[in-house]
Amino acid sequence: MKFVILTYEDNLSFAKETKDILKQQWNIDADIVIGYKIGEQYTKYNVIAHGIKDKIIDVYDEDIFYLEDDVRFTKNPLEIDTTKDIVWSVYRRGKLTNKPPHNVITGTQAVYFSKEALSCLRKFMCVRRFKQIDGYISDFILKHPHLSFEQVVPKIGYEQEHKSLISKEKDWVKYQKAN
Repeated sequence: MKFVILTYEDNLSFAKETKDILKQQWNIDADIVIGYKIGEQYTKYNVIAHGIKDKIIDVYDEDIFYLEDDVRFTKNPLEIDTTKDIVWSVYRRGKLTNKPPHNVITGTQAVYFSKEALSCLRKFMCVRRFKQIDGYISDFILKHPHLSFEQVVPKIGYEQEHKSLISKEKDWVKYQKAN
């Protein structure tokens, strides 16, 4: 399994900090992947989806553990159930399976994808219009019931507060470790 951290050029130092923490705390080596920055054709709603597709899904052909550059684990991520195709381990709002079909959005801070799930996601991303990544991945999971799925409850990490072009500063308190 390969750990992959998606970031953008202006946030590279924060991604390196995340990589160092993964190594120090869990003895995990992670790849840092430089995605896109908001502007021109990339909006805050589609920038991560484009980065994931172009820089991760179209490149890796193995089991991956995708991380946003702000993830901090409170439990060992190597202990997730990798017999599942998709394991959603760090997320924002609630349990995916409790969401109504018209509002299926759960944060994608840290998600494990088996090689098979990654292949299915690659095909899905070629035919589906890109939208905000949280809803996109949620939709993918619900439309692929043949893939085994687990959302770890309680989640095993949180988002470290930092300057973000996507999240509003006032939102951070909701996602920090203590909550």
